[in-house]
Amino acid sequence: MIRNEMLTCLKEAFPNVEFASGEIDKFFKAISLMNPGGSLYAEREKKAYETIHFSIHVVKSINRLSRKREIALLDCGCGRSYLSFLVNHVLKKMDRRVTYIGVDNNAQLVERSMMVRDELGYGEMHFIKSNIIDFNPERNVDIVCALHACDTATDEAIAKGVELGARYVIVAPCCQRQVIRQLGMASKKIWQLKPLLDEKVAREYVGVVLTESLRKLALESFGYEVEMFEFTPARYTPKNIMLRAEKKGSWNEKGYEDYKALRNYFGVKPKIEEYLAQLT
Repeated sequence: MIRNEMLTCLKEAFPNVEFASGEIDKFFKAISLMNPGGSLYAEREKKAYETIHFSIHVVKSINRLSRKREIALLDCGCGRSYLSFLVNHVLKKMDRRVTYIGVDNNAQLVERSMMVRDELGYGEMHFIKSNIIDFNPERNVDIVCALHACDTATDEAIAKGVELGARYVIVAPCCQRQVIRQLGMASKKIWQLKPLLDEKVAREYVGVVLTESLRKLALESFGYEVEMFEFTPARYTPKNIMLRAEKKGSWNEKGYEDYKALRNYFGVKPKIEEYLAQLT
């Protein structure tokens, strides 16, 4: 039943793509979302749905780019690279050729992704062990994405996208611990915030909204038009906020002023400022 629901979800996500009988089973087994018996691994079931729903927005963004030149996608904190493998599989069926660069600081996961790439014959995919912020690609990058890069790794991904001048930056953050920790201090210093931030559960909810709002404003400061929305139903993951940003212009003073005002009101210092000095 779960397998059938997942296949239905995939077909609904990409209604114009034809999937041959047994094709998805074979592909999902290759990338280790499905076991040899043809069932989704229980611990990866939700990851499969997250990946499908996230990939919709990556594929849409790539299809807005010209077919006349080679497109490059940088997958930050790629882990097992489910996202890049699925996007590549779908786009090949759309006759779109894209170069993929997956970056992760876990050497074992990078090696595993290279093995899967070789098994699938996806020579256009490259995997590199590196911190996100320290990675410097040898070519222009059009899309930077990160699916649940942990805590401040999302800030690294956003900053790397800004630094590279990527047309699109698409992230679904994992957690917001860095700002949430600072809110505990803010409640002691700013008496008006104490009723809002005293309870741990409230502080965590506020921290999530505050972190993503500051990230959105940071991107807007650098000339991106940003949407913030839930990209997948909460039953698959509570970490379902997506920031989808498209480069539209240059430095935006209003975005920066809004960023500073929100940051200063709550008395926090987001990690992204360490990577994008213009925000300080």
